[in-house]
Amino acid sequence: MPHGSLRVGRVDVVALCDAIVLASAPSMQDFPGASNAVWAETRRRYPEVFGQDDRWRLHVHCFVLRSDGRTVLVDTGIGGASAPAFAWSATRGRLPDELASAGISPEEIDEVVITHVHDDHLGWTVAEAGTTPLFPNARYLVHSADWALMANTQDEEDRAIFAAVLEPLERAGVLERSEDHVTLTRELTVHHAPGHTPGHQVVTVDSAEARALVSGDLVNHPVQLLQPGVCGTSDGDPPRAAATRAAWLERIDREGRLVCPTHFPEAFGRFVPEGDRSSWAPTS
Repeated sequence: MPHGSLRVGRVDVVALCDAIVLASAPSMQDFPGASNAVWAETRRRYPEVFGQDDRWRLHVHCFVLRSDGRTVLVDTGIGGASAPAFAWSATRGRLPDELASAGISPEEIDEVVITHVHDDHLGWTVAEAGTTPLFPNARYLVHSADWALMANTQDEEDRAIFAAVLEPLERAGVLERSEDHVTLTRELTVHHAPGHTPGHQVVTVDSAEARALVSGDLVNHPVQLLQPGVCGTSDGDPPRAAATRAAWLERIDREGRLVCPTHFPEAFGRFVPEGDRSSWAPTS
């Protein structure tokens, strides 16, 4: 079932869980650089993010935003059994079922924002075992830097991802390459937040004095809150990712934003400052 919904001002936000998966390596390998003491504290405070063999247990959230009469989907998850991410996750995503449970049809989606081009964020851009866009009435927003990364890659795995779930969007004429900022509605804006990938994006919600952030992979694991500067092995440019993360954490605090993260167990919460670091406080 969907992870719940809430209103941010006039905007309805629906959280959908495409999958829950275990990373292939122990958490300390996925997020190197954190101290043993911080890892011990992370395990004590956030046990739900640790699975078998101390591996990272990550949720894969997607979010539907309803604003100004438009319906926006942020990210499309792991995808079906034919999607590239199935090879490592051995998990078929449930996004179509989650949308149906929330009473949302694929035809209702006007925009699909891909926060970045990792395979657990764009698996359902196309229908399972096919090349037809799953959301037939939507434009798909991918940052131009991420598109260039994948279109010109020499990496075999990335070439397969591009061919399976990105190139079909261009052939269908539904792709839009974004730059630094894109205004979706009066209440929703896409912002370039690079480092995790060159074109990583986040979405701000600003409505009736209420504020939220759909944060993509800006912060993936609570250990990154408890020891600022820790990056994941999936960060393409770790120094830039750390700088972007720090800047957004300061802004989130200053502007009092609710956060909607992709890979935390809970889909809604707040990053609460604790001196020179932060903690995660889920919203009921």
